[in-house]
Order: sequence, then C-alpha cells, then structure tokens
Amino acid sequence: MVAKINNDAIEVGIVVRDAERMLAFYRDTLGLAYLGDLEFPGTHMWRFQAGGSVVKLLAQDPPAAPAGDPTAGFSYLSLFVSNVDELVDEVAAAGGSVAIPVTEFRPGARFAMAEDPEGNRLEFLDVAGLSL
Repeated sequence: MVAKINNDAIEVGIVVRDAERMLAFYRDTLGLAYLGDLEFPGTHMWRFQAGGSVVKLLAQDPPAAPAGDPTAGFSYLSLFVSNVDELVDEVAAAGGSVAIPVTEFRPGARFAMAEDPEGNRLEFLDVAGLSL
C-alpha cells in the first residue's frame, strides 16, 4: 500500500514555547497570511499560508519543553491522503509506530500520527474535500 496523496501541499507543524512571539514572527516579520486557528484538547493551532503549503504553530498545555529539547520546534510533516485507514494499517503491519490512531477531529475530517523508522512524526490527513 502506498500513500494516496490527494493534495499538492505540505503542512509543517511547529510546536512553540512563546506563542505571541512566534505569531508575531510568522505573521508580521515573514508576512505569512493568517488562515485561521483550531483548538484541540491540550493544543491551540494557528495556520499560515506559505505558498502552496501551510505552516502550523502549535501551543500546548502544558507548554512545550525548554529550548534544545526535541519535543519543541519542528515537530511533524502533514500529508493529505485519501487512504488514511489503509495507510495506518500498513505502517503498523510493517512494524512502524502509530502514535495516534485514526481520529475524527471534525465531521468528515480525520487524521492519524505515525512515525518513520527513525522516529520522525508524520501526520496523515483525510479531510474529504473540506477546507481546514
């Protein structure tokens, strides 16, 4: 089974320690267009357009670890797929790690988090044509 990519964009999630400072940097200094935000249990996400892709800033509660800790900073890569269930099953069958199983976060929008062989996180998003 291969990932059935259904969107040309890539989204990058960055876990931040100082949300206001990071928002000012990405919004004001870099001038990325604000797309909106989402709230999840324990996490607030701000989304910014970066060409055809999206940069997501995530503030966690409790906050991310201090600088230098690998749990803060660039955290994961998002891929839009149309076969999230099959892909997660394939990752698990191949001995890979599924950090978060397929979860619906809005009607018609589901995601899962897996890890590649070196522990890098990949988010698989199946949004059924919805705009995030």
